[in-house]
Amino acid sequence: MEKLPVSVLIHTFNEENNIRNCLETVKWAEEIIVVDMYSEDKTVEIAKEYTDKIFFFERMGYVEPARSFALSKATKDWILIVDADELVPKKLYIKLKEIMDKDLADVVYIPRNNYFFGELLKGTGWGALQDMHPRFFKKGYVELSPAVHSIFKINPNARIYKILNPEEGFIHFNYIDVEHFLEKLNRYTTIEAKNSFSGLKPKLTRKRFFFLILKEFINRMFRRKGFKDGDVGFGLTLLMIAYHTSAFLKYRLMEKYNTIDTRNKILETYRKIADRYINEYNQET
Repeated sequence: MEKLPVSVLIHTFNEENNIRNCLETVKWAEEIIVVDMYSEDKTVEIAKEYTDKIFFFERMGYVEPARSFALSKATKDWILIVDADELVPKKLYIKLKEIMDKDLADVVYIPRNNYFFGELLKGTGWGALQDMHPRFFKKGYVELSPAVHSIFKINPNARIYKILNPEEGFIHFNYIDVEHFLEKLNRYTTIEAKNSFSGLKPKLTRKRFFFLILKEFINRMFRRKGFKDGDVGFGLTLLMIAYHTSAFLKYRLMEKYNTIDTRNKILETYRKIADRYINEYNQET
């Protein structure tokens, strides 16, 4: 297979179950850059079999800062961002080569074929053509933000190309099971709340919260045809409403106690309440 002058950027954290599959599908790239957030499994050991360009980045709990760092290490003119739980099918490789050879674009949106709980989703916002990202681009045409779940900032002069054939999209092994979803939900909603509290993202006001959950239900179930995914589509819609609810409540606690370390503040409050009741026994009757 012909090598392409592309820098593939992959971020990792404890991805030993995915990283080999991912790397096997990007061996055609002249440069593979892996940015690892100090994995505790065999991720780095496996990655070394495919590339010597492995860098380490502070463990942040989310990927965006590591992606920005990876981009700064790329030496090729074309960049492809791939998640460790994604595959690049041969049809996508052929399409990317065509786009490069014919100079069809500066920024390319790629669809993702998302598997949730073992099923390929058709709708709910995770259907292949509903979940498209500008992951292939010429250097200098896209800026990456460090904020969680932030969108890519695209140069207004960039020529945009959208791949509309799902077979030419990523294969994405998203959430394994409900437990996996809830684990990530807890982590990411804490980050969302912290980003809002620190000013990286808009404040999570009550008005914004109600707007988000209403929008979530209408968009996922109806506009994005979540009903096509049956029980999984309906359940995922409710879980995404729970996502916004969790982020909102965490933010409100941070706002109330004026700190991101709300647990210790609340424990301190509980200690004071407990002391008050205990002291009742020490008072003379």
